[in-house]
Parts: sequence; C-alpha cells; structure tokens
Amino acid sequence: MSEFSERLSGLIFEHGLNRKLLAKNVGINASCITHYLQDKRIPTVKSLIMLAEYFSCSTDFLLGREEENKTLTFKPCPPFSEQIAFVAKHFCSSFYSFYHELKIPESTFFEWKNGSSQPTLESIIKIADHFDCRIDFILGREN
Repeated sequence: MSEFSERLSGLIFEHGLNRKLLAKNVGINASCITHYLQDKRIPTVKSLIMLAEYFSCSTDFLLGREEENKTLTFKPCPPFSEQIAFVAKHFCSSFYSFYHELKIPESTFFEWKNGSSQPTLESIIKIADHFDCRIDFILGREN
C-alpha cells in the first residue's frame, strides 16, 4: 500500500494542505491520516471513498492502480448489499460461484449481501482483481 501513501501525500501537497486540515475537511481522524502517510495502516472502504471524493479522483488512482488522475464524475455509492448483487449479475456470476471462486466464506458473502457487515478494502481489491475491473466499479461509483 505504499503507493497509496505516496499518492495521498502528493495530493495533500498539490492542494496546499497538511494532514490536520485534510482530516478536518474530510472528517477522518488526523491520526488515521498520519498512519496512512506513514504506510502503517490502509484506509477503510469508507475512508478511501471520502478521500477520493474530496480530491475528485478515482479510488483506483488513489490506490496506485491507475497512473493517470483522470477528471471523471462519480456517483454516490449505493449500499454494498445492493452493489454486490449488481456486480454478480453484471459478470453473469451466481452467488455461489461468486464466493466460491473468490474463496470468500459463504457466511461473509451473505453478511455483505444482507447488509449486516461491510467488506474490507482487501476484499474489494480481491473482487476487482478477480473480475479484472476498477475498484470504483465494484463500489458502484461509476457506471
């Protein structure tokens, strides 16, 4: 995740911010920003989205999965419980093959599907890698 800390640091610099001001503007604890910049912690999905929205960039760019920070318009993320069904349908995947192929415990998958828990960033990346698509697509930020 060192690419994330480098991208975040660069965006903070480009926008003339410091970690405390960014934390205040975004609504993330300043100590979390410090840990991200020191590559000691990866963001939650919610924090990643908040940072991407603040900097008007893709989550994929912020994580270093894309080289270019394209000017794109993103929509608000739907609940992941809805988005996971959309992703499965889009890739013509049954729920069984979805969690089986990704080696996600069935109970975890259905907790996501029922909205009783949210995936980690690692799980979102795993899903995006499996379907060879952008994280923003998995999150429902793009069409």
